[in-house]
Amino acid sequence: MNLAQTAAVAAAVLIAGVAAFQVALALGAPYGDAVFGGKAPTEAGVLSAPFRALAVVQAIVLVLLGAFLLARTDVLGIPILGSETLSWIVWVVLAFLVLNTLANFSAPHPIERWVMGSITLVLSGLALVIALA
Repeated sequence: MNLAQTAAVAAAVLIAGVAAFQVALALGAPYGDAVFGGKAPTEAGVLSAPFRALAVVQAIVLVLLGAFLLARTDVLGIPILGSETLSWIVWVVLAFLVLNTLANFSAPHPIERWVMGSITLVLSGLALVIALA
């Protein structure tokens, strides 16, 4: 495995963890105050129904992002997307991750700020390695 492929696998593992966290939120895990900038309505830390649905959407988007990173490095094949398209998509993913990192580091909840901010910062670095490959 080359550096970009290693970065893609590492990113996919981190993304899978964050997606699992989103699924846990959707299933009622009491950490709703630690997401959405602390602005989502919760009851005893459990997200309200619309935000639980949004957590499912976020999990799906995250899995797609991970798949794009893996596909760009040929770890995973997505035959309908060409190399140029995947290259462009990875730059979009990188921009998304950088913006998400900035949002996380400015969030009021320590979990969102330090844990999620650190994860998205690392993911941004891994995505940069992949984008430059």
